[in-house]
Amino acid sequence: MRLGAMSWMTLGERLEQGPLDVMIPLGALEQHGPHLPLDTDALIAEAVAERAALQAGECVVVPCLPVGASHHHLAFPGTASLSDTTLQAVLAEVIQTLLSHGFRSAYLVTGHAGNVGAMAAAMAELDPTEQSRVVSFDDWPAQRDAVHRVAEDQLGLDRELVGTHGGHFETSIMLAIAPDRVDMASAVAGHVGPAASASAKLRSEGMAALSPVGVIGDPRGSTADAGEFYLDALVSLVVEGITAHRSRPNDRVAP
Repeated sequence: MRLGAMSWMTLGERLEQGPLDVMIPLGALEQHGPHLPLDTDALIAEAVAERAALQAGECVVVPCLPVGASHHHLAFPGTASLSDTTLQAVLAEVIQTLLSHGFRSAYLVTGHAGNVGAMAAAMAELDPTEQSRVVSFDDWPAQRDAVHRVAEDQLGLDRELVGTHGGHFETSIMLAIAPDRVDMASAVAGHVGPAASASAKLRSEGMAALSPVGVIGDPRGSTADAGEFYLDALVSLVVEGITAHRSRPNDRVAP
């Protein structure tokens, strides 16, 4: 269910019928190489959130927050960014206002790794009662590792070639969920190397210094079938976290 498509009366009636959670997807408006659109992270976040909500049940998805913390991509035209402080404040207030309407729990899901600092900070800003009702899926290394395990174990691909930003995994997911938005004829390889060192340089020097084309990995050879494998891995992490939180709601779960 999409919260934005419901009227306030419809939502009120549903909340009276029984427990209902809310999923908050976070995106970004930033470059993703010459072959993917600027709203790639938002589309992926929405896809993961909607599939996870459907599998977990008793959950609605709010419209994706379309702009995130993307200062490391500002060298590329079209990128918009919020400071971590601003994004943290927005997230905290969105969470608090939604919880005030009677949702059982809130779950934060991001399609952009740059948002995770603000997500963790927003959690810290909540009071203990609110914290017990919120799960922030802000462990980006765990999510990246899950995708890379799929690449190695199920697709027989090298994780460094698969990459992250604009690479094989994001491009494959986009081919699965929005193929008309992908220009494979323009796909080129970007930075290829260990993910940890790539992330460190990205944070310290920006994407342009790491990859002039704005890509980490090699998107050539991406397929929609591979995208479904990657999506399944990301959705499973979220559903497992939701299940764990529902079984012990007073503990914070952060896959």
